[in-house]
Order: sequence, then structure tokens, then C-alpha cells
Amino acid sequence: MHTVTNAIPSGTVSSIPAKAHAHRALICAALATSPSTIVLSKSSKDIDATIDSLRGLGAHIVYDNQIVTVTPGPVPAAGQIRPHESGTTLRLLLPVAASICDTVEVDAKGRLPERPLEPMLGEMKSHGVSFSKEAPPFTMTGRLQGGNFAMVGDVSSQFFSGLLLAAPQLNGSTITCTTPLQSRDYVRLTTETMKDFGVHVEYSTTTIDNLQTQANKNIKPSKDSINNTVEQFIVPSGSVFTGRESYHIEGDWSNTAIWMVAAAMTGQPITVTGMNKESIQADRRIAKVIEDVGCQVHWESMNITVSGRATTPIQADLEQMPDMLPVMAALACSIKGESAFINGARLRLKESDRLVAVANLVRDLGGSVREKGDDLYIIGSGTLRGGMGDCVNDHRLVMAGTLMALISESPVTLKDSEAITKSYPHFFDDWNMLGGNAHVI
Repeated sequence: MHTVTNAIPSGTVSSIPAKAHAHRALICAALATSPSTIVLSKSSKDIDATIDSLRGLGAHIVYDNQIVTVTPGPVPAAGQIRPHESGTTLRLLLPVAASICDTVEVDAKGRLPERPLEPMLGEMKSHGVSFSKEAPPFTMTGRLQGGNFAMVGDVSSQFFSGLLLAAPQLNGSTITCTTPLQSRDYVRLTTETMKDFGVHVEYSTTTIDNLQTQANKNIKPSKDSINNTVEQFIVPSGSVFTGRESYHIEGDWSNTAIWMVAAAMTGQPITVTGMNKESIQADRRIAKVIEDVGCQVHWESMNITVSGRATTPIQADLEQMPDMLPVMAALACSIKGESAFINGARLRLKESDRLVAVANLVRDLGGSVREKGDDLYIIGSGTLRGGMGDCVNDHRLVMAGTLMALISESPVTLKDSEAITKSYPHFFDDWNMLGGNAHVI
């Protein structure tokens, strides 16, 4: 556990590498025809899980002095995936592993075995893969076969990304999205990273009627499909990943959001270095939220500074940035009035049911919140009481609880605060370096 007081952080902090980008780059490098070197200034438990799993699939990986050297293969007939609690690692690597190994042992920890893997498992089964159980730990047997894959777009974009990353090993495939695609920026991040490593993904749209004719599948559009049209991602046959030298992982918007929100809550400026203004990461949207609540966002080269104090309640659609709810909830508590967060259904499928967990954290620390279906409404007063907050072993709840301490009358004690190591192991060190006050109890 950690206790955090309302001491205010301010100053300049370096960004940490984008976890979502690192996962994808490491996988592309491990599947390439030549070695790669990847510049990764810091790691985390989730990135370590991907590295560990890629080693279990035959890649030789050395991480030394901020450089990851990845030498592909040889691929074992029987591989291993050890995602620990990383849902991204598991979902990206299931189809990838099945595309190169005959048998794969798959482990999982924490809440990960409870998180959904359908409809991806169903599609993998229809393309030659068998599973000893429906949830990990399990054994996969049989090589994944290429062809036409169909996937709904409202469960996890990681299903699309995993199949896309597997497709070059299948001599090409087509992945069709049969409902509107949520978190599409993560799929775009996948296709852009694949392009960096030599594989170009084609994008097109088609109608359900054409799809049924072409693929001989009984696929029907959902009520959300527009004009009977669906999206397709096509990896051409003959596509091959090639290695890269000195490939840089860009700064992480998900974790930079912590510092931007801290500045907006207190009015004390914070600068984050090493950020990409043109990033396609989904959570770059936090910059617009910060501006909309009345703060100033200033760029100088690759450094972003937030100044001014938030005064306008938040109106946020979570469909394309679900991971931002916890830190935005903290910001909402600091703003007088009601903030609205809508379309949060997929937050129920994260490391915790984040809609419930965020609501409980706000209440535990003295705030006012109401839930309506998959929407959340926080009635901010500008201050919180403080006290004990349960982070339910969710790293993003640790971030939220730490931020809430900034406006709390008494210190905030965070249960399960060690979960922060999943994505940002040195977070509390950086917090204290900027003048905040957090310590282990």
C-alpha cells in the first residue's frame, strides 16, 4: 500500500515508452526475417510479459542499456505464452503463436482468465486450432490456417490486431469487422507498426451481401452497421516482416495523461518531454479534454506543457478512449458541477470492472457519483475527504487514487498500489521527484 498526501507536483518529467507501441514492435521484430534493435528507455510488467512470451516462441531477446535486441527463431514445435496479467500480450499472441507453432502452452494470472476471448477463439477454431479449455491456462494444438476471418468490433480491438500480426505467417488473410469498430486507433497503431517492419495492410469496405458471396459465410450485420457496409483489413500473400535498426518506441499518452491531469487539477504547470504531437495513440485525446475543461496545452518540439486550472465539467465519450476514465474521474472530482462519461461498456472487461471500481473509489474518498447503465456521472465539488481507496489490483485505479489525493483533506491510502508496476514501475518515484508526497506503508 501507498499513502499519498495533497503535496502538489510541478516541473518537468520524462515520458515513458508507449506500452501499446512496444508490444506490437516486439512482436513484429520477433517474426521478422532479420534481427532488430529497439530503443526502449523503460520497461514494465506488461512489456516484460510480451518479451518473456516471445522467448517462449523461439525468439532470442536481450534487453540491455535501454536497447532490446531481438533475433528471430528458430521456432519450437511446442511453444509457450506467459502473459501473466497482460491482456494485450495474451490477445495479440494467441493467433501469432498458433501461426508458427504446432502446440502452445498458455498460462494466465489474476483476472486475465476471466476476460473475454470470444469471438477470437471461435474464429481460430474454425481455422484449424483446438483448445483444451475455453479459458487459460490451456493448450492450443494445430496450426492456424489463413483465409477469411470475421470479428465483431465492440469487444476488443486486440482481436483484430492479433489476427493482423499473425496474417503474414499465414500467407495473407482478410479480417472483416461485422460491427462498428471501437478503439480503432489501436488497430491503426498495429497497421502502422507492421508497415514500419515491412508489411502493408490494405483497408477496404464491402457490403454484407458481397461478403457472403465471397466468403460463403452466414454473416449478418448488427443493428449498428451502416448501410449494410463492413470494414475489411487485408494482409496480402507474400507479406514478410523485416528487421529494423534503432527503432524508437514513442512516448506513452496513457501515462502522460497522469501528469496532464495533475496540472489541470492544481493549476501548477507540468511539462512532459519526449512526446509525439502527431501520435495515433488513442489516448492522445486527453489533450483535447484538458483544453475543453479550461486549461492551456503548449507544445515546444517534443515537450508538452499543461498550465491553468480546470473549471468546466467534462463531457467525454469513452468509446475510443476507455482507459482514460480513471484519471478523468479524478479530474472531474476537482471541477464543480456534473461531468458525464458515456459508452463505457468495455470498461467492464478490463483488469477490473472499471466502471464499478472507479465509482467505488470516488465514493470511498468522499465524492459523489451515479451510474446509469454503462455511463458514469461524477458530481464534483472541488474537494474530497480522503481515506482508504481500493485499487482492486488495477494499475489505472492507482493512478486515479493518487490524483484524487491532490484535492483530499486527509491523506489517501491506496490498497493494491503495487499494481502500478504493470505499466509504470517508477511512477511513485517520478511523483515524489516532482514534489508530490507518496510513500509505502
